Amino acid sequence: MARTWTQEEIIKWKNVRDKQRINQGLPPFDELTSNEKETALKEQRKELFQSTLLTVKSAAWPLGRRPSSAYPAPRSGTLELPRYLSASECDRLKFKVGDDLNLLTFRHYDEGAESLKSSGSNFVTDGSIQPKRHEYLGPSLNVAGYRFSQGVAEIKFWDDYLKTMWIGKQQWDVELEFDPAVESWFVVE
Repeated sequence: MARTWTQEEIIKWKNVRDKQRINQGLPPFDELTSNEKETALKEQRKELFQSTLLTVKSAAWPLGRRPSSAYPAPRSGTLELPRYLSASECDRLKFKVGDDLNLLTFRHYDEGAESLKSSGSNFVTDGSIQPKRHEYLGPSLNVAGYRFSQGVAEIKFWDDYLKTMWIGKQQWDVELEFDPAVESWFVVE
């Protein structure tokens, strides 16, 4: 996602970066040699990736529990709710601008798994234990956010036990991009 910078914004951004570097006892970025710049950019990329990943994981909420914060939908669309880990089958739910996507997701996965209800006799008790939908997605599943594209919202899952992050059938990770205008790394939203 290319950013559009005015000359004034570039100068302001570089001044803020240089002020932070000076506060850390480092020289301004433009005074570095090309090798020093390359090393500084590698370090910046590593720190940005790690801090963003930590933020994503700490803000994620366990799918088996009611979310403690709301995620208002920025636009109307359809929420895709996978049925199984790494399967293309999913349920779809329409939502409007401002609807709480976290609550819609929780309510969907907190329901019993309809296809798994037994029609036979249970000789132990009348009320059998009904598995919840979320139990078929992973052992320690968390919702880390949503990805929006062409009117569809996909859930970014993070499984603490399996140490995986996935959306639908694909893995996801924190994406960074380099902006040559200000010579810096940024998180792709």
